[in-house]
Amino acid sequence: MDVRLVFASSGRVLPAQPHALPVNGSQVLAAAQFAVFEFNTVNAEQQFEVLNVTSANIHLVAGLDYILEVQLGSTTCTKSHRPTLGEPRDLSSFKCKFVVTEILCKNSHELTKKCCLHDA
Repeated sequence: MDVRLVFASSGRVLPAQPHALPVNGSQVLAAAQFAVFEFNTVNAEQQFEVLNVTSANIHLVAGLDYILEVQLGSTTCTKSHRPTLGEPRDLSSFKCKFVVTEILCKNSHELTKKCCLHDA
């Protein structure tokens, strides 16, 4: 993910005040992909993909916090099995809230918060 500062309508991001971002923006989508990659890394077996980013905000703290609400859907892949064509698919989905922190001085990212609920 490339490092760029995001500016609010006033021309700057202010500390302590989250600002809305377009849910289809490149930085938002990159943060969502990073969050799902980290989520899948610790997930026991089933792998998930982003279906939809429903909300995105940015918050300037010690770095940049991307605060995302994301709908995840299960894939046909697991860590130990690649399905064949026509194999039944588990259609599990989750609504998740992720916070991806971009640490500008270290040029790194961390998934600092995650909370997922099974979508009914």
